[in-house]
Amino acid sequence: MLEECRTLLLNIVLQVDVDDGWTWFPDQIVGYTVRGAYQILTDKTPFYDCVFADLIWRKEVPLKVSVFAWRLFWNRLPTKVNLFQRGIIPHETQLCVGGCGLQETENHMFLTCPLFGQIWHLVRHWLGVYSANPSTILDHCLQFGSSSDYAKSRCSFMSVIWFASSWVIWKEKDDRLFVGKEKSPFQLLEIIKLLSFWWFKVNFVIFNYSFHNWCHNPPVCVGIG
Repeated sequence: MLEECRTLLLNIVLQVDVDDGWTWFPDQIVGYTVRGAYQILTDKTPFYDCVFADLIWRKEVPLKVSVFAWRLFWNRLPTKVNLFQRGIIPHETQLCVGGCGLQETENHMFLTCPLFGQIWHLVRHWLGVYSANPSTILDHCLQFGSSSDYAKSRCSFMSVIWFASSWVIWKEKDDRLFVGKEKSPFQLLEIIKLLSFWWFKVNFVIFNYSFHNWCHNPPVCVGIG
């Protein structure tokens, strides 16, 4: 929090002839009141509810994975950079577990890391859709969910695949860091296929396709192809 505060103040220039002051942006006329703050907290829908509540809290996805996604979107995962900023690990231990030599931020690990980023190319190839990776996690999720010509009502399965892929990437990160076991991107792709298959199998009674069918043509299995 101290580092975040310092970053916010980097571009602040103090002026000798101007008095310091606080501004309550939600109500700049009356100013801050306990009543006003309470109304904001209780009356307004939180930002994440407005933007992607339906995307996060899905019946096809286990609750722990939805919580993981919520933490991911809000940059609350214990990545090495976040751990360093909280004083838990030293500066020299911030490097990505993928072995690329760069800092382990969320955007790097899930999007731009040469190792983990390759997984998205493999997943897209499996699904038969192709697009470039956006620069932020939320944009990537939203684009992935709509990166096809499918009807909107059928695009939700793409979001489920995104959840499975992100979850597998995070679990692989933990395995490399704490267990010392490593899997190739192709092995991780097979885990994503199996995990997403069981999510659909458990949540849809009419899902009568085999894992073989799912691996070879997932859109058909969910009534898209």
